Amino acid sequence: MNGRFCKLLVVVLILGFFFVASSQAKGLKLFGKSDEPAKPIKQAEPAKNEVNQPPVSPASNAKIKFDAVEHDFGKIDPDSMNNCKFTFTNVGKDVLKIDRLQGTCKCTVPDLKKKEYAPGETGEITVEFHAPKYQGDTSQRVMVFSNDANNSTVYLVIKAYVQAKVEASPEQMTLSLIAPNGGASPITLTSLDGKKFAVVKVESSGNVISVASNPNDIAEKHVFNPVIDVNNLHKYLNGSIVFTLTHPSCGSIKVQYNCLKEFETSPSVIIIRNAVVGEIQKRTVYLTSNYNQPIEIESISSDKGIIKVIDQEKTENQYKLVTEIAPPLQDGRSPVFSDTMHIKLKGKELINISCRGFYKTDK
Repeated sequence: MNGRFCKLLVVVLILGFFFVASSQAKGLKLFGKSDEPAKPIKQAEPAKNEVNQPPVSPASNAKIKFDAVEHDFGKIDPDSMNNCKFTFTNVGKDVLKIDRLQGTCKCTVPDLKKKEYAPGETGEITVEFHAPKYQGDTSQRVMVFSNDANNSTVYLVIKAYVQAKVEASPEQMTLSLIAPNGGASPITLTSLDGKKFAVVKVESSGNVISVASNPNDIAEKHVFNPVIDVNNLHKYLNGSIVFTLTHPSCGSIKVQYNCLKEFETSPSVIIIRNAVVGEIQKRTVYLTSNYNQPIEIESISSDKGIIKVIDQEKTENQYKLVTEIAPPLQDGRSPVFSDTMHIKLKGKELINISCRGFYKTDK
């Protein structure tokens, strides 16, 4: 048994020697080795832009020139349709292309027959203008967009004075919160063309002004005594009264009114900038009677206690209030804080003054 084992071991060793020698001779790539020289690694070529960039077009040499860029209709009737024309010429060397026309409101409608004009060619923009219903100056614009490189947007201006066929006197009333009947004076409506008319309806802002009218009263002139609701006037200090008429050329006419507040504060809003928590800022607020009436303050408070009045100085129709504003801790990341101060006057309305603060930010 020992002899056979020895022979077998010798055979295995001989076969192993020949296997190793054969592998080295043939350059067996058991571990990635090779006798061939390493090939150089090619650098990756930059990716080609598959999107073809369009060539840049040279600037257009078209040039638009208007004979006039403003048209004044002069006096026109209320609610009337009016037309005007703006003539232009392409004084450039390239074809003029007008992209679009745009009016500033629906009452101004521009029109153009075509969009392209050869060098030296003339064109015309027609504008239809719908006049307002009420008397007074009016102005609108039309924008012309083209390929004129130096003047791509041209503004055309339309002006007019709307002349009503019925005249109101006064055209504007100044009312008062303390005068009897708001200090209103009679309103007279007069036909300017001799045509008779009736007043069929009267309306005012917030029902501040009421007028007794008779739709069966047809005449060249009407005189009305307006009645003022002072309580409503407190809420609607500025507004108008509109008369609806049967006049063939003037369907309605408007009279404006305005009225001062009974009391005014200056400033009307307290603004605090670069506020820092813990740093108190002072502001002076003046409370004034616009009608030179005595002022009596009953109490002053604020919603959040941020605003405090530390000093008061009184004259007959004014209070000077010195306030302190203490910026509170920031609510989260909010950059602002707010509060409202309430001033209660004896026998009068409550006056509110808001305060807005903006915290200082670190840059």
